[in-house]
Amino acid sequence: MEFVVIDTETTGSSPHKGAELIEIAGVVVRDWEIIYEESFNELIKPKRHVPISITMITGINNLMLEDKLPIEIVLPRFYDFVRDRVLVIQNAPFDLSFLDYFGKKIGIGELPNPFVDTISLSRSLFRGRHNLDIILARLGIFCEDRHRALGDAVATAKAFIKMVKMIGVEEIEKFVAKRI
Repeated sequence: MEFVVIDTETTGSSPHKGAELIEIAGVVVRDWEIIYEESFNELIKPKRHVPISITMITGINNLMLEDKLPIEIVLPRFYDFVRDRVLVIQNAPFDLSFLDYFGKKIGIGELPNPFVDTISLSRSLFRGRHNLDIILARLGIFCEDRHRALGDAVATAKAFIKMVKMIGVEEIEKFVAKRI
């Protein structure tokens, strides 16, 4: 089974309240190894300015996005990259809400891919909270570029591989959620 571990950076918490995608990334996991050469990473020019609070978290500012491509061009490229592979996402409802919202808005539809939410994997192994920082700390994984889409995707991929090996690779099918 082949996976694409994805992450997004946004200008807020909900696309329904005007927040936009400003970065999308993904990295392939094949045979329980990260294939760094097969990755996707694009900044996206939003229609509105990036709030300073988001710049403080991500380091992404308006100047960095001035000459980037709009969502109408980047999102179809991203869909082509993920193809029909199983997605792996930390807190899947958040990222999928943005990808689905903008997919529908630009006329390419929702991502139909089945997915694994790493929160579900973490809940099967650990008690307590399950945000990315806590999962990474529990697993002894350092994230080199936290709060950037590719850095978070790579860190999530490392956590995914480690947790699957703890659970047992033969059990992964139990965690794959189908999309309608």
